[in-house]
Formats: sequence, structure tokens, C-alpha cells
Amino acid sequence: MWQQGQLFRLSTRGPDGNQLWAYRYRVDGRGSKRVQREGFATEDDAQQALDRALERLRRRHGTQRALTLARLVDEYLAQHDAEPETTAKLRWLLSKSVGRFGNRRLNDLDPREIPAWRMTLPEGHRSRPPRRCARSWPERRCGS
Repeated sequence: MWQQGQLFRLSTRGPDGNQLWAYRYRVDGRGSKRVQREGFATEDDAQQALDRALERLRRRHGTQRALTLARLVDEYLAQHDAEPETTAKLRWLLSKSVGRFGNRRLNDLDPREIPAWRMTLPEGHRSRPPRRCARSWPERRCGS
């Protein structure tokens, strides 16, 4: 069973006087135990908490969503705490692999496929693993 849950605004207010939010869902459909959590500051906070709770329930019942590479990348970049330029560069670096494997479910990807596909890219378009430097000199670049 695919649970959706429900968000609702509480009639009570928080200590700061703002409206509070809650969510609820049923564990096994109609007639089963209803779980309800309250006290979220915003509707978005309640939605995120509901999504996490439903995902845990799906995992417990073996019905989790089939996560694709594109969805994984989107979720990762959405929570990536960095400068916008850094996130944009990560999105660009991942765009070729998302273009090729984006619609594939993660559990359907064979780890050997990715390096084989990477070798089909032109030399200048492959991202290289980062190099590490023993020392960093202002007048000299790493790896040169």
C-alpha cells in the first residue's frame, strides 16, 4: 500500500505566536493505527518530516520508492550546503552521467557500466579524480 499521509494546520500556536503544523498517516491503511506528529513551525517542515516517516515505513514493508540516479542527484544537490557556484559546478559535472543513466534505478545500475561508459567520452570531457598535493605553493599549481 502506498501511503500519502496528511498535513494540517493546528489551532494552537507555538511559543512565538506562530501557527503550528502537524502530519498524520495510517500504518496499514484504513482501520489501522494512525500516527500523528505535531509542532512543526512551517508546512514545509511538516512535509519533510512526513516524507521521511513514510519512507521509513516503506522500507520496513519493503516497498520503498525505486530511486533513480537523477532523483538521487537532485536530492543530494538540494541538501548540499555550499555556495551556489559550487552546486552549479557539481550539477554540471554530474550532468553527463545523469543524461546517460538518469532514468535508471540505482539497484539496476551495474558498477562496471559507469567506467565503461566514461571511457566512451572524449578525453577532455571526462572528469578526473582529484589530485592531492604534498605541498601547496602560491607560485606553483598542484600537479604541474
